[in-house]
Amino acid sequence: MILKRDPTKALQIGFLALLTISTAQVAWWIADQATMARNHRNRVEILYEADALAVTAILTQATEGLPILMPHLDIDPGTGTAIVREGAIQALSDDAASRINRYTWEGGFFLLVLLGGMAVLTRTIRHDANLRRRQQNFLAAVSHEFKSPLASMRLAAEMLMMRAHGPATQRLGQRILDDGERMLRMVDNLLDTARLEEGKLELRKETLSLRTIADAGANELHERALLNGIKIHVMVKKDVHVYADRTTLETVLRNLMDNAIKACAAGNGKNVRVSAVRFREFIKFTVEDDGLGFPPEDASMIFEKFYRLGDELQRSTPGTGLGLYIVRQLVELSGAQIKAESAGPNMGATITVKWPAAEAA
Repeated sequence: MILKRDPTKALQIGFLALLTISTAQVAWWIADQATMARNHRNRVEILYEADALAVTAILTQATEGLPILMPHLDIDPGTGTAIVREGAIQALSDDAASRINRYTWEGGFFLLVLLGGMAVLTRTIRHDANLRRRQQNFLAAVSHEFKSPLASMRLAAEMLMMRAHGPATQRLGQRILDDGERMLRMVDNLLDTARLEEGKLELRKETLSLRTIADAGANELHERALLNGIKIHVMVKKDVHVYADRTTLETVLRNLMDNAIKACAAGNGKNVRVSAVRFREFIKFTVEDDGLGFPPEDASMIFEKFYRLGDELQRSTPGTGLGLYIVRQLVELSGAQIKAESAGPNMGATITVKWPAAEAA
């Protein structure tokens, strides 16, 4: 009954049984080959010794003992001829045929198991790919459905704040706007993820001022940072230019600063710093915070899709775990490099990006 309700369980049990049989079969082949090699060595060794005794007997003309020394030969002392016994040849043929037959059947069974496993695995991979595609389509459709009403709610909240004069109404209106902005960012992340994984994102690269993009991102996040007592310091010179797609660079910087603000809010940090320096043909810019941090061994994992730093952080930090995943995908798509560093929990974090510099920079 359990196997009927759960086909996956039956598949797992079947594969386990086939794996057990295949393992036993391979072990038997190894043992059989080892035994055959040892027996062959012993037979050849005995044959060599018999040949040595036979040659000795011939040289000493003591030919009476030759039939004993070479039982696989028929020797006629009168004519001085010797022929191989038919029984000896038949025994060799029977042994060879037996081994060939056994290895053919066993090898065929083993090959059938491999082909069956490959077929099931291929079907499973295709099913998983179709399921992932349906999930991505669902996320994209739901995200689009969310975006329109959220934009309408934000517009309505802005209109109410413009007409309201009481501090309580202004505070509630601002809360609605902030929550709406957060929801819209989540929706944008979902849409960006879908476009990236479908390969529909096209880059239009141009020479851009990194300082201008960083200032725009800092201004966008200023109010939320201020509510948490966090300051954003943009320490990028005006003559620093990169060769990038504008929307891509804006998304990367905004997500990095947004992630730094979340880390500061969760870890009682107070500062987010954005800096940049020219490094040969690259612009090396960093986003640094003094917030939550992470264990050094998690440096590469924080860019994984939906990855969150432990259950406690999942409860205390808002977000979907897509921001840094999108950042890494966009960075790699742009021919840039990214890495994260932290001395440990509550020690802050630094994310460094090496982006191709503009020729005019």
